[in-house]
Amino acid sequence: MIKALKILGKNPLSLSKNYLLVGDNDFLYLYIKNQIVKNLKDDTELFLFDCSDRTDKIESLISSLGSQDLFSNSKFIIIKNINKLTKNNKEIVIALINTENKNRILCVDHNFLSYDYKSKTNIIKNSTTREFEKLFDTIDISTPFESEMKQWINIFANELNLDINNAYSSKLIENFGNNFSAIYNEMSKSSLSIEKEEDLINMLSQSNSIKKDKQLWELNYAICDRRVDDILENGLSILNQYGLSYLINSMFTIIEAIFLTKKNNGTLLESTSKNIRGKVVNRISSASNNYSFKELEDAITTFSQIDIKLKTQKVIDDTEFTNIVNGVFKNEG
Repeated sequence: MIKALKILGKNPLSLSKNYLLVGDNDFLYLYIKNQIVKNLKDDTELFLFDCSDRTDKIESLISSLGSQDLFSNSKFIIIKNINKLTKNNKEIVIALINTENKNRILCVDHNFLSYDYKSKTNIIKNSTTREFEKLFDTIDISTPFESEMKQWINIFANELNLDINNAYSSKLIENFGNNFSAIYNEMSKSSLSIEKEEDLINMLSQSNSIKKDKQLWELNYAICDRRVDDILENGLSILNQYGLSYLINSMFTIIEAIFLTKKNNGTLLESTSKNIRGKVVNRISSASNNYSFKELEDAITTFSQIDIKLKTQKVIDDTEFTNIVNGVFKNEG
């Protein structure tokens, strides 16, 4: 199994090979799939089968793999979630692939990979997927570390014919971390409208700053009004774009301001207002009526515990964050 960065960073994917993609990053699956599709012949038929979708009948996949008509168009067959194949269906599919199948095949398992500390490599957990690993060139599509993102940015820049420098790459990583989709979309937008290198950072800083501020204000307004659904929506958006640390610090700041204001009988302290950006400062006093002292104290304790968890590098995913928000902001009384 080879990491996606290594295989895509050298040469275009060979159309004479079949590939197995394993890992959690959906953007990398889509990116690799598109790299293959754009180099296929125009008359190639695309067939997608999802093993986890009960409406997809295994007979249709068997029929596509088994058809070897010399006069029919070539096919590009994508089999998603192959780890969900039953034992019998797995054996049938493997047998068909082994019969000199001339179609191009891309298999995908979106499960997280395990890490083997002895070999210091990622390994496949699912036994069915390991059977397919023996047949295909296998690519690790796990979400990369931020330290690898500059290399990915260079790959995207070459594809988009975008001249970039280290300052621009660093700014992208600062803003988006290892969020592939956000980075690629930003670079695509820049490639269509910017010609000079110095204008790239200006555009990135300006557009991202405005967007970031707007999302943060909307999150803070939602916290003040105790609108749980909006807290979740804006919080998850900020989480995916700018990281959990930035999100938690932002939420802690507004909760602490509300707590101190409530403690001061609804009067916003001047020292507290300096930490709050935008017009949301005008809502702090009224927001203190939406929470009890205990709720605010519990919220501060929860965010402090998350901060400790972050420093010990334990991962908090979307589901856990949703549970945290529900626990902090939903009034069960």
